[in-house]
Amino acid sequence: MTFFIEPLLLGFSTGTYCTMYCAPVLVPFLFGVQDLNQKRNLSLTFLFLAGRFLMYMILGAVFAMAGILLEDFFNPVLARRLSQIAYILCGSVLLVNSLGVKFPWGNDAHGGCKCRKLHRLGNDKLTAIFAGLSVGLHICPPLWTAIARSMFGGHGLSGFFYFIFFYLGTMPFFLPILGFPILVKLAPVLRRIARISQLLLAVFFIIFAGLIPLLFQ
Repeated sequence: MTFFIEPLLLGFSTGTYCTMYCAPVLVPFLFGVQDLNQKRNLSLTFLFLAGRFLMYMILGAVFAMAGILLEDFFNPVLARRLSQIAYILCGSVLLVNSLGVKFPWGNDAHGGCKCRKLHRLGNDKLTAIFAGLSVGLHICPPLWTAIARSMFGGHGLSGFFYFIFFYLGTMPFFLPILGFPILVKLAPVLRRIARISQLLLAVFFIIFAGLIPLLFQ
């Protein structure tokens, strides 16, 4: 029983780290989706979280094999650099989605950019996946502690499930997302606000949170 309770409680007690990195990306993205309903809302959220989970697995495995992932410590300089890269990538993904599909200054009938390649590349499903992958580059101390303790601590398959339950423990913090379609129907202006916010956020991520710190600090 402890095997299940410990990772769940660890995830639940540190789930605010997840929302801190995910909410600024997910909230404007989902609110701005055309014809948002519960099924589409859940599908895009799942793709985002799956992409984020996959990036955690990739980085964890790479760092473990490279011998730079320790159980109680992760290089803060490397963590900061990865976060800056994450901002650039995530901002780029949101920018392509904003320009290619949503066009904040247009309406739903506009259909986004007339450039087919940009429109296809910026579709909502790909945006959700790649945004999740890029957000996964942010180093969360509790998360890396869980990875080191579970998957790369010599516990084998049981360690993998330990991390699964840790990740599940963070999921309750995403439950408010279920109400997004209702809010958009009650206040359609939220979609326009979200689209403009996504465009501004993309520019901020790329320039001020990504390129400037990466190149000049």
